[in-house]
Amino acid sequence: MGTAASSVVSFSPTSGKHLAIAASFIAAGLAVWAGLYARRASLPVMVIATLIVGYVLGHSFWNAHVGPLPLTLDRLLLLGLATLFAHRVWTGKVKASAVSTVDWAIVLTLVWLSLSAFFFRIDDTTISPSSPFWRLVMGFWTPAFLFLVMRQSRFDSAVAKRVLTLLVLLGSYLAVTALAESAGLWGVVFPRYIADPELGLHYGRARGPALNSVSLGIFLSVCFWAAWTLLPRASRLGQLLLVAAMALMAFGVLLTYTRSTWIGLAASGLVVLAAQLPKRLRVPVLSGIGIAGILAASVLWQSIVQLEREDSGGVSQHSVQQRTAFAYVSWKMFSDHPLWGAGFGRFYDQKLPYLSDRSQSFELESLRDLHHHNTFLSLLTETGMVGLAAYVAVLGGMLACSWWLSQATNAAPHERSLGVLGVATVMVYLPSAVFHDLTHLHADQWLLFIVAGMAVGCERRLATKTAATVAAEPIYSPTLQHTTA
Repeated sequence: MGTAASSVVSFSPTSGKHLAIAASFIAAGLAVWAGLYARRASLPVMVIATLIVGYVLGHSFWNAHVGPLPLTLDRLLLLGLATLFAHRVWTGKVKASAVSTVDWAIVLTLVWLSLSAFFFRIDDTTISPSSPFWRLVMGFWTPAFLFLVMRQSRFDSAVAKRVLTLLVLLGSYLAVTALAESAGLWGVVFPRYIADPELGLHYGRARGPALNSVSLGIFLSVCFWAAWTLLPRASRLGQLLLVAAMALMAFGVLLTYTRSTWIGLAASGLVVLAAQLPKRLRVPVLSGIGIAGILAASVLWQSIVQLEREDSGGVSQHSVQQRTAFAYVSWKMFSDHPLWGAGFGRFYDQKLPYLSDRSQSFELESLRDLHHHNTFLSLLTETGMVGLAAYVAVLGGMLACSWWLSQATNAAPHERSLGVLGVATVMVYLPSAVFHDLTHLHADQWLLFIVAGMAVGCERRLATKTAATVAAEPIYSPTLQHTTA
């Protein structure tokens, strides 16, 4: 294990000489990129590339500090993406489209969370393992920017195919990595730091380059549905390869041994089935599947609760019981701060007075060193009803736009595919958001907003086009026709 850990590239220059060298390399790389690629770069492809680099080659793979600013490869790509996007907006190559409810919900979420973080910011005496400001920027503002870029980009069949293909390649790599981790084939695993048990969480089960099994399960599930959307238009050989990749990805999700990701893959499957079934078959087919699922869950419930993972089954059962403690503390905090919340990023320290409550049978003390384990309750306790309502509106708007696009008869096949992927992504996200605070996993936030940005952008352009077509049609009036005759 020590060899794997020592192979990680980590660069933290402290001297002025090292600082100058790092700055020179960064400037040279940006100059080369700008000169060779920027003019003909595809914004959607660059967004997906930034996502992949950030997930696979993130902070643990390489990082540098230029003064107080931490640099990683994905942040350098973000800088280039922002520059390119601003240039294309300035030159008129990217044009604004009609604003949707989702856009307003995102704006409200950003404004409310930012105000909460500012007015309830932590002082120097408060101990917190993570920075609320950094979580706000990477978990909300950066995903919103990536959403904007994808939303304003135009997707023809070729661009959509390139984006989906990149996601399938990412999922195939993650699936192979999950298999190698589970089999202990560390020589095959890349990046090598995945083999270090001292880094990240969930060592002992498939966890991927983000060192988190929840994140790996979410990425594998979304990439699974990206492969699904490519199937109808692929060649026979391409379909065989896609089916094989999907089988590996589904198995990789199982190897995460994470209940919420299993539920996410199953729930997204039901919704995708509903989106693609004829209307007359939806109710009987989905009802039958739902009844079968309920019966299976009732039979296997104890096995699921006492799931053997890298810890014992008893620890897993305690993890399930902890959800009750989180819900109880959240209710107490919400009762004291219903509208404004305790402050964005403040659950970690503001929960402490509530842990001494002994009026219930379950224990609360085990929550002392933990962040919240529920995205929605976290936002409720930290930002109140307004913050939660705004974010729920964001997710609901993403789901509604994606569903409408998937059902639009006048949409192109690739547009309907992006709608299906958008629906699946939101459904993959929701179960894990109920069991974990995904706003601390910024790559998962990026993935959600990127896919939703594609679907919302296509939906807005199609809706605008449809409205313009209807407005241009002549109005048929039998009375006017008779009078003219």
